[in-house]
Amino acid sequence: MVRISSQPQLVPLTNTSLTGFLKLSDDSEYFISVDYSCSPPNVTLDEELRSELEKYPSKLSEIVNQSETHESFVGNLVNFLEDIIVPPTDSKHLLTLIKQVANLPSESVKSIDQDFKQIVLRHTDEGNREHHLAIQLDSRTPTFLCDLPQQLVIDNEKTWSCQAVLKPFRDIISQYQSLWDVLDDIDSNCWVIEPEPFSRGAVHRRVVLKGDVSLIVTLDPSQPTSLPRCRFLGSAKSIQPFQNLLDERVDDWDPAVSVVENLGSILDLELPSKPTDGDNAISIDCGVCYCYEMMGQIPEISCNNDTCKQLFHVECLIEWFRGLPNVRQSFGTVFGECPYCSKPMHVQAVL
Repeated sequence: MVRISSQPQLVPLTNTSLTGFLKLSDDSEYFISVDYSCSPPNVTLDEELRSELEKYPSKLSEIVNQSETHESFVGNLVNFLEDIIVPPTDSKHLLTLIKQVANLPSESVKSIDQDFKQIVLRHTDEGNREHHLAIQLDSRTPTFLCDLPQQLVIDNEKTWSCQAVLKPFRDIISQYQSLWDVLDDIDSNCWVIEPEPFSRGAVHRRVVLKGDVSLIVTLDPSQPTSLPRCRFLGSAKSIQPFQNLLDERVDDWDPAVSVVENLGSILDLELPSKPTDGDNAISIDCGVCYCYEMMGQIPEISCNNDTCKQLFHVECLIEWFRGLPNVRQSFGTVFGECPYCSKPMHVQAVL
């Protein structure tokens, strides 16, 4: 059988059947095997192509009826798939987008790149906080990117419009006003070292308490002034007094006052503000790999030496210990020396 010149990866098997890979103008390829001597045609497709064609159950039969040769069948099929799969880039589509953007209030549009591959919309909330929604148009379906505590879901990405995506974006923002008010208060009155970089999608803050001790406070978005989830980081002997105070006074937490006031009262501490002198910066990176986050883990083991107090990832410290000639392990605990000051340290082995 003669191959189809426009689709060299498709192989005709008989006068009424062919198999191979169909290539579209965006260079995407799809496996297809068709015997259109049957009614309806007997078709085997890859999963993505099948899900698209299932929306048009009679279309394949219609294409078969319109086609007399392999060439005409493939040409008609490709033309149809280009309409439903490949993102439109013609002037008509661009004109539609331009009209949509033009109909938006000027304050709702932050930027448009010169190739019209990305539109950035914005919304200013009740607390005068500006939020951005980036719509990327350089793929088959648009990608919607925003920094919020929950994912933005667009009902139908094939028929989206700028006006349509702004509404759910604004609706989500309106749900988190109280949460962001509380987080802004923490940011203004505490020495915050995480998240870095700053993110409106984060519902936690890591604040410095003193010296090598910090506290990760994770808020409940629905009740942001209620007792948060608290996790102390630092050397064992440094964090234990704070943990004891929290355990003893947990019932004293008052949702009617701010999170900052509650923490200060319960921990008997005036939470420090971020210093203006860079020399007072605190190190939060691991002393072995020099990174903060590694495979979802943060440095949480601290040297007990008061003049050192370097932080480490558990796995990094264990790996370091196992390279020492005098390392020893007893049950689940590995004993070694601090990589910085050589003082004795131990860590629970990761199971």
